[in-house]
Amino acid sequence: MARDKRYLTLVSVLFFLLSACSSVPESVDKKASYRLIPADDSPLATYVAPLIEKHPQQTGVIPLINGLDAYVARLALIESANTSIDLQYYIYRNDDTGRLLIWHIIDAAKRGVRVRILLDDLTTKALDKGLMMLASHPNIDVRLFNPSYSRTLRGLEFITGFSRMNRRMHNKSLTVDNSASIVGGRNIGNEYFSNNIDDVNFGDFDLMFIGDSVDDVSIQFDRYWNADVSLPIEALSTHVIVAEDISQATESIGFEREASESSQYVGRLQSSLLLKQIQDNGLVWYWGEAEVVYDPPEKAQRKSADSWLLSDLSRFLSAATREVLIVSPYFVPTKEGTNILVAAAKSGLDIKIITNSLAATDVLAVHAGYQGYRLPLLEAGIKIYEVKASPLKKPSSWSGSSRSSLHAKTFILDRESIFVGSFNFDPRSAMINTEMGIMFHNAIFADAIVTGIENGLSEAAYTLAVEEGELVWLDEAEGLTVYAEPGSGFWRKFMANFLALFPFESQL
Repeated sequence: MARDKRYLTLVSVLFFLLSACSSVPESVDKKASYRLIPADDSPLATYVAPLIEKHPQQTGVIPLINGLDAYVARLALIESANTSIDLQYYIYRNDDTGRLLIWHIIDAAKRGVRVRILLDDLTTKALDKGLMMLASHPNIDVRLFNPSYSRTLRGLEFITGFSRMNRRMHNKSLTVDNSASIVGGRNIGNEYFSNNIDDVNFGDFDLMFIGDSVDDVSIQFDRYWNADVSLPIEALSTHVIVAEDISQATESIGFEREASESSQYVGRLQSSLLLKQIQDNGLVWYWGEAEVVYDPPEKAQRKSADSWLLSDLSRFLSAATREVLIVSPYFVPTKEGTNILVAAAKSGLDIKIITNSLAATDVLAVHAGYQGYRLPLLEAGIKIYEVKASPLKKPSSWSGSSRSSLHAKTFILDRESIFVGSFNFDPRSAMINTEMGIMFHNAIFADAIVTGIENGLSEAAYTLAVEEGELVWLDEAEGLTVYAEPGSGFWRKFMANFLALFPFESQL
């Protein structure tokens, strides 16, 4: 009898916990807000206006390839803001780069700039108090996309509400004064901006742009900001912010900022080529027609499938007549995608694919899902290159972290048009997460990007080939042929092969 009572009690507690995990906050004070027209005295708008006048209905872009340049670009835009900052990211780390960026955002808010911060909730577990403190500023609003309703039982909620919690906002954008935007593959964290010397670093790619497409990014942001699945941090967190918290945080930030001024990373930022160009008023913009494309936020609710980004990218890729270069760190083409690529190659299209090697990938499961498609792609004449891991940073056998990894996502057609964004060539980007990017049409720019990539391939990547029906890796820089996954130990290969046995390709 006693055991039955304990059993009933346990079931009741579990039922309560599960119910708590799935409950939408009852009262949500959520007001719609929209992009702002920049003030007449906005330095950024004043700089942009004459350039746009010379290039009506076009977009001007600057490539952000180097991590230092990519960070300087973000700081420069935020420092120039006098009307609005809209920041949207999948990951925002509380590390050196994340804190430095937030300090500049707080400075902007103190100047009277309206700040809207929209983050995916998957990796914000330890950020609630800090986000609440930010939201306590009258000029800063913080919302979380598709959030966990239980801030203390998030792991349990992910299990019990997997179909909802599995859908994440992978979009990445920063827009200032509705006059300039940065869109691409980078999240906010040390590893994306060349801050890590001894830790993981990602090779990535963004575009900073002005002109016709900036308003489209702002429209995209407004849709996500006002979506049903985006909730204010105040409706979710139980943290209560009092004056003493603000005072202590202000004092702490003051000490940290002073210390950061002499940090190695801040010193290295001074070597940024982009910073020199900004200081010398020597920025070089590439101009052309562009289109901002994105999933609707309703994709997180499995709605509006006819307007998902996949259809835009399919239209974009199908326009190629000569060659296609696909750069995707997580490349899982699926059987259907492989058949389409093979058919395109057999019709005469020159297709090159650049992705991570087993040694370089930071997600073993993705490599497990990709590795079986290499032979049929190669046999159809498609060229595959796998990025090498740093020889000084050996990959972990088990965790999947390679310490040096490709993270850029771009597709280039006929050396004339380029897509840059958050979309990986895999089922997760296509069917589960929301994504965004920009298609830019300028042959000089696209050709320069392809040429730069190809010039570095022999040093940075292995060329895959087939010998007697088996995969081989050609290290052209060293003049070597490798007959097994290069740079990977036994256990890493074993884990990739083991994971390949499981039927979870749709989640990769």
